[in-house]
Amino acid sequence: MIAVNLIRSEPHYRKDAFNAGLESLGYRIEQEGKPKSRNDLLVIWNRMFPHEQKAADWEAQGGTVIVCENGYLAPTKWRTYAISVHGHCGSGWFPIGDEDRFSRLGIALEPWRTDGGDILVCGQRGIGSREMASPRRWERKTVERLRAMGYRVRLREHPGRLPAKTTLEQDLASASLCVIWSSTCGVRALSLGIPVVYCAPHWICHGAAGPGLGSVAKPLRDDSARDRAMATMAHGQWAIEEIAAGEPFRRILLQIGESRW
Repeated sequence: MIAVNLIRSEPHYRKDAFNAGLESLGYRIEQEGKPKSRNDLLVIWNRMFPHEQKAADWEAQGGTVIVCENGYLAPTKWRTYAISVHGHCGSGWFPIGDEDRFSRLGIALEPWRTDGGDILVCGQRGIGSREMASPRRWERKTVERLRAMGYRVRLREHPGRLPAKTTLEQDLASASLCVIWSSTCGVRALSLGIPVVYCAPHWICHGAAGPGLGSVAKPLRDDSARDRAMATMAHGQWAIEEIAAGEPFRRILLQIGESRW
């Protein structure tokens, strides 16, 4: 089996841990190549330019694309990475195990906020696949639309565009609703009891949030839906030690025939 790993080598991305995990399962790490079966892997960081066409070609040739990103929700001291087949943040597939992976994060789910507040729109950088990248100026157009509808709205710029002067938690402190494209800011908002509306075609916690701006008028506050969404999300992110041991790749290979997106 071969694995072409295109993740960058800087310490933040931990390409060494991904290679170690793949090699522990018998993979030969290549710089390039063509897949001969679904067990041959192309490993990329997000499904964006310049990797999107390469990913499409790899899948067309019968191989499997593994898409990685920063984890969706985790304590600061427990560094995690999101890993899924085909796409990121709900646009792909990952196996769901039987164990409780969310509780181990040690993150309490706070009661839903029902008091008054404003709407926080979280901007994105517009990166990702053609399907999942946020449209140009999405956040500013969304703020304008919501204000025209009579809502009090604040914009949190993506920190990758402008250095943040406040933390996400500070910006969420007075929010009664969080509107995102597909940002993981929404996962943090859900954990704080703040309803979420997402506008992308997919989102990792879609079952616990409203799809589209039409959902703003009736925010979803459903404990059972949030519990399920968080439990599922936790199976799609892995600690660096687990990655180095090959566990996420092993589980994917065991159930690769069930992958759907």
